[in-house]
Amino acid sequence: MNTHPDGNWLITSTPQDNRRQSFSLRPRPFPAPDLFSEPPDDWPRPAPVPAVPAAAIALQALETLDPTAQANTPTLPNLPGASPYPRARPPAWDLVLIIDTGASMAAWYDSIKTFVESAYKLAHFAHIPVISLHSQGFDPMRPVFDATEVGRAGIGDETRKKIVLVITDAVGPAWEGEPLKSRLADWAAVHPLAVLHVAPHPHWSRSALATRPLNLRSPELGGPNTTFEVQTPDDAALDALVPAEPVPADSVVIPVLELSKRWIEQWCRLLNSSKWVSQQAIVVAPGDAGEGPDAMKPADAARVTPPRVPAPRQETCAEPTAEQRVVEFLEKALGDTCELTVLLAAAPLNRHIMQLIAYHLMPQTGPEHLAEILSSGLLQVVDTNDPRSTPYHHIVFDFLPGVRMQLLSRQRDGRRACYEVAQLIDKYLSPAVPEVEGLAVRIRQLTPPDSVNVTYENLHFLEVERDIFHARIPHARADTVHRLGERIDRFKRGEPRDQPPTGR
Repeated sequence: MNTHPDGNWLITSTPQDNRRQSFSLRPRPFPAPDLFSEPPDDWPRPAPVPAVPAAAIALQALETLDPTAQANTPTLPNLPGASPYPRARPPAWDLVLIIDTGASMAAWYDSIKTFVESAYKLAHFAHIPVISLHSQGFDPMRPVFDATEVGRAGIGDETRKKIVLVITDAVGPAWEGEPLKSRLADWAAVHPLAVLHVAPHPHWSRSALATRPLNLRSPELGGPNTTFEVQTPDDAALDALVPAEPVPADSVVIPVLELSKRWIEQWCRLLNSSKWVSQQAIVVAPGDAGEGPDAMKPADAARVTPPRVPAPRQETCAEPTAEQRVVEFLEKALGDTCELTVLLAAAPLNRHIMQLIAYHLMPQTGPEHLAEILSSGLLQVVDTNDPRSTPYHHIVFDFLPGVRMQLLSRQRDGRRACYEVAQLIDKYLSPAVPEVEGLAVRIRQLTPPDSVNVTYENLHFLEVERDIFHARIPHARADTVHRLGERIDRFKRGEPRDQPPTGR
């Protein structure tokens, strides 16, 4: 174990356990907010990452920043005028949670919900407001930050003490530019602020956060990031084989943490002690953030306007074909991720349906596998609404043109795989989408739908069914599949649909 030269070195190795805690919990007058839409009660619920509750409870270490706001203590009984439970001073600190709502974050919604609910149990935070960070512009006119949420949270107000945590995967387009990071740096000049990265540290290179190891010390307990003293570790240059760049004196250092107990405890020790602590961090150079948080938009922040779900950062190259995209992704992705991706090719996509298929057919997978798919560059967004509030039967994602057919052709037992997925779609979605009722039977009996009207509500469901019959069930009636495809194409071109025959 290495120690700092001055002997004030802290290393946290506390296991992620659920042992009994000694700090106080309390019910709040209001429950944790409903952040994300929920499927019907009969749908299975995916389990969050097991370490998430312990990660949230690790914030109890910050209770030492406000030692006078203790739980009510009883006075001696039977004394004249004595109150058995005198009023205690309320906590002086708020916890502000900024949650990224980019498309690729959908895989982590259940874990984030658990983190927020666990944080709401901590008694030493007076208020826990939540701010949405729209890192990907589903609606091009929607700003990155909502001015009402920012104002309600009082972020940037020096009269109220706050801890600010940003929960993200840093993949959305807004993270590619400097305005978003500069805005966070402005807030970090007033409050202590850190980024909670949902992905493990080895995967951070896929995101837009280029972190570096730094030794930090906070002379002021609970002080903002601009009060941190910064040192470059001696061994940092050995990893890169080049001298480490010095940190500019007027820059802002923002720690980046894994969403885990050990990382959060280490950051808490930075705030509640004067010790030197090792942190991964980004360094934000001084500069004007430009527009305020209520005006900056994801496309402006990133200077790009792609409709697709952002893929991890890579070198710019010519636009690849659908086959090239699929081959490149399957070569790099984990085995379970590849298998799950191929299964999802037989389904219309939103986070509820993706989790449903993973729960039943790939129970060994977790949110990290769905996150890898969502950030693969194979998907595009087809619904401009906020994915957090999208109903379970509304389609949010679709594969890029040609990608679904490429994936379906790579199924080892295509008809069986499509049938298993269709059974789930039929069982869980048919009450809300009548067009999918009997989908599994049609696949088993090789009978594609013939008499169906294409609407905006069923368009994506019918496109998936057409592709399944076209790619994986060659013995189905080709003329019926062709007519279905023609109806879909005419609808997308805005041409009038076929008139149903009238009986006399």
